[in-house]
Amino acid sequence: MPTWTSRGLLFGALLLAGCGGIGPIGGPPPVREVAVTRDAVTITGPAGFCVDPDSLSDSEATAFVLMGNCAVISNRRSAGEPSVPAVLTASISEADTAQNLRDSIPRLDGFFNSEEGRALLSRAGEAETVDVLDSFHQGDIYYLRARDSSASDIQNVASDYWRSYLDIGDRIATLTVLAREDEPISPEEGLATLRQFTQAVVAANPEDGTAPAPAAQPDPAPGTGGTLWNIGLFRRIMGG
Repeated sequence: MPTWTSRGLLFGALLLAGCGGIGPIGGPPPVREVAVTRDAVTITGPAGFCVDPDSLSDSEATAFVLMGNCAVISNRRSAGEPSVPAVLTASISEADTAQNLRDSIPRLDGFFNSEEGRALLSRAGEAETVDVLDSFHQGDIYYLRARDSSASDIQNVASDYWRSYLDIGDRIATLTVLAREDEPISPEEGLATLRQFTQAVVAANPEDGTAPAPAAQPDPAPGTGGTLWNIGLFRRIMGG
């Protein structure tokens, strides 16, 4: 997973603040979308969310984008604010033509509820810190709500989050909605925000009509439930 700068991590908490954090002098114009990786994957969010340039990490192979309150990031009240106090993140995996997410969706519930899956969801790499609270898929997009009790690199965020996984070309995007610890949002608000975020990213990255047909997957080995294949897939997502 891309490495975030220390300044960006600290600023991530400030992105959740209201207009009280806005100074008298405006900053640079807000950036509402950004193209990352050598494939120019476009990341954008719902109204009121803008890119934090200090947290942006783009190696051309993978990328990480953090989005928050436009008014706070730009120091301009006129830039607008989101309807919910949340931080959005997007992680873009390396490109791989041999593996995609849509082919593994039928097995994702079992994988994420396994010890291996929960360990990969954990910021500490420890399965016992993660509880999977809800999950479902809609078309080729998989949605997950989880709680991670391990320490977060972004200050002042709640332990539970909503996340979506989806293919963008030959890459996999992981989109997350993080609520504020001292100003929580309901699961319904979190999911609604994630749906808006996901729809915005999908609309910004239209398919070219040449998406490959789903690849045939080998039968899982006895006793594995197919988790080893999925571990490889999600280690690619997380940069492992």
